[in-house]
Amino acid sequence: MISSGRHWRSVVAGMCALFVVLVGVGVVAWSLRDGAQSNTTTTTTISPTSPSGPLSAPQTTATEDAQYLADLTEVDHSLAAYEKASGNVALRSLLTVGSAFCAFLQRDSGIDEAMMDVAVGARSEESQTKLPMSVRSLNSIEAVALLTLCPSLQAKLSTSDLNKIRELGAALPTPAS
Repeated sequence: MISSGRHWRSVVAGMCALFVVLVGVGVVAWSLRDGAQSNTTTTTTISPTSPSGPLSAPQTTATEDAQYLADLTEVDHSLAAYEKASGNVALRSLLTVGSAFCAFLQRDSGIDEAMMDVAVGARSEESQTKLPMSVRSLNSIEAVALLTLCPSLQAKLSTSDLNKIRELGAALPTPAS
């Protein structure tokens, strides 16, 4: 029998593998799109994929924000260490990235575009926030945001992605009432 700790780690590992593939596909598609537009371009600058249209952050309560942060530290231990080391900067950064993911997913046509936009934005602020930029950390932020900050946007996911997100949610500790 698998312990609950091993179970959620295997769920996160599977989810991370899926997101790595999705990000890889997005990067390749983005590169091919830029290459098709101009054969003379030798460098590619990645910018948000959908610069038009307003972004709308999710409306959350302090309790939901606290649950989001608690779940993040449970899912990804590097984010727990980041939160401990960076204090309020980490808390604001993690909430900002999670909320930005929800806003991009709401506005963009799919999860690939939202993930790309978040990665670009997080990378541009990394020197100030020291946010861990591993694929696992970004995927953890996005997955937990879908569970806690913007669960209504789970409808935009494919069935297989949705099942992985729900498995992760089931593996997390239940919040105390």
